[in-house]
Amino acid sequence: MKIHYTLDESAARLPLTIRSSEGVYDNAAALRGAPGIQLVELTTQHVLNTGAGLGDELAHFFEEDAPSEADPYNLKTCYANRAVLEDLLRDLSEAPLVALDEIEALFPPSPDHELNVLLALTVVGVPAFGYVRTYDDSEGEEYHGIVVNLAQARPHLEDTLGQFSLSLLIDTIRYGLFNHEVFQLAYGSFCEAIGRMPDRLSDRLKNTLMSRGIAWYMGYRHDLAFYDSAQGTPEDSLEAHVQQWNALVAGVGKKKFADWLVDDLSHAASESGHASEQCIDVVGYHVARTLAEHYGEGSLRDSVAEGPDTFLSLYNALGEHRLDGLTRA
Repeated sequence: MKIHYTLDESAARLPLTIRSSEGVYDNAAALRGAPGIQLVELTTQHVLNTGAGLGDELAHFFEEDAPSEADPYNLKTCYANRAVLEDLLRDLSEAPLVALDEIEALFPPSPDHELNVLLALTVVGVPAFGYVRTYDDSEGEEYHGIVVNLAQARPHLEDTLGQFSLSLLIDTIRYGLFNHEVFQLAYGSFCEAIGRMPDRLSDRLKNTLMSRGIAWYMGYRHDLAFYDSAQGTPEDSLEAHVQQWNALVAGVGKKKFADWLVDDLSHAASESGHASEQCIDVVGYHVARTLAEHYGEGSLRDSVAEGPDTFLSLYNALGEHRLDGLTRA
């Protein structure tokens, strides 16, 4: 697996640099064509159901000395914190925000398996710290965009982790967001390339368990103790989550679950934001972490290469909890 990565600061740099409506018009081409801005615009327009472009909203802001009534790009927050955001962007410009080798190491080496990822820094747009969106460039090539909204960085870290610092923000972007999301994107691309596209609901559920479990582990692996204390360990409720997982597998096996429900369960896990809120995330993360601790991270690479049954079998062999779902010969 080869991951191609591009950093785009346009949706952060341009709004902070422009100081007048003339500046908006002088930078019109960049505001229309920069991939990071296009990504932020597409998401904002989709989420808020608006046709407003960033350039038009910026022009209104400087002409009226105030954001539009709707303010879909949250310019009020951006310019109220301009000095802080300028410093933050400058500090992050030279920071190591990705760890591609850590993700690539989990996949069998192959020149045929590639993934294009854009990391876009912004100070405007949907008021969420980080999100992912797939898009096509002007030549029709598919890219996966990961957006980090620096205007939301401090409140996000203080709310979820109880503190804020530049080093914690860098680690959160590099490991907590990039590693987490890119692993799932890479795993989906890998499965498509090798034809591992399960039709059975139980197989799709297992795929989700492994993909999200390893993704959570990759986000936390550099400071497990810190994230245990910040997020709360799931040990007290782990048995209940294991039982819930086994009930899900049994229900799917008896065809009590509609096709849409498995997708809904996967989506719910992806929206949880914490590894302790959904049984798929809790159990998957526990399995991935346990395998890495007992067998080494090579066991995660083996699981990716061989499939979710290896992930479950290796864990069950340790005798901690019994996870159902293994394919029977």
